[in-house]
Amino acid sequence: MPADLIDKLPQMPWRLRFDRDCLIVLRKSLHAVTPEEGCALLLGNSGPEVRVRVVWPCCNVWRPGLQGLEEHPGRGGGGPPSRQTRFALDPREQIAAQRWGRQRGLHVVGSAHSHPGGAPRPSENDRRWVAADGVVVIDAGSGGLAGWWMERSTPRHGFDLASPAKVYSLPLVDLDGASLNSTGLSATNSHCRTTDDGSAPGV
Repeated sequence: MPADLIDKLPQMPWRLRFDRDCLIVLRKSLHAVTPEEGCALLLGNSGPEVRVRVVWPCCNVWRPGLQGLEEHPGRGGGGPPSRQTRFALDPREQIAAQRWGRQRGLHVVGSAHSHPGGAPRPSENDRRWVAADGVVVIDAGSGGLAGWWMERSTPRHGFDLASPAKVYSLPLVDLDGASLNSTGLSATNSHCRTTDDGSAPGV
């Protein structure tokens, strides 16, 4: 995510709070494009505890050579890079989400993406391509869900492959403070109301 499109968070939060409806929307939208990686922006309130109030699903617009994002040798599962192992957010969607949120007193507090068939932790390319400090949520489906704080010493307007971001685990909790990390939470085992066919309302 370009540094100038991120609503700057002052410091690493101590945890990330989701309500179950937002979590269902997030997981449904990320997995809708499987086997490709899905992606989304997270809007809400920042502070010592970040609260996600809106999930803004985005299109994965990754393509070879996009914005000069270089590939790290030996990464990406061994096959040629594709949207199954890479993602990029459309800057136009980022601007639209930022404007929409500000009109409602919300901020872009981070982003999320999926790792189909992988692990819910930042890849080497995730760490190298992140442009500024921020919250990242990674959903690996049955592999679990995890939150991370990606930290750059200074925001990057370019991409320095020699300097991957530092990564810190960020606890994910629901509105009651119960842990969501590595739960494999899905619409079928959450306490959220669903429609008769099992899908989340409004997804």
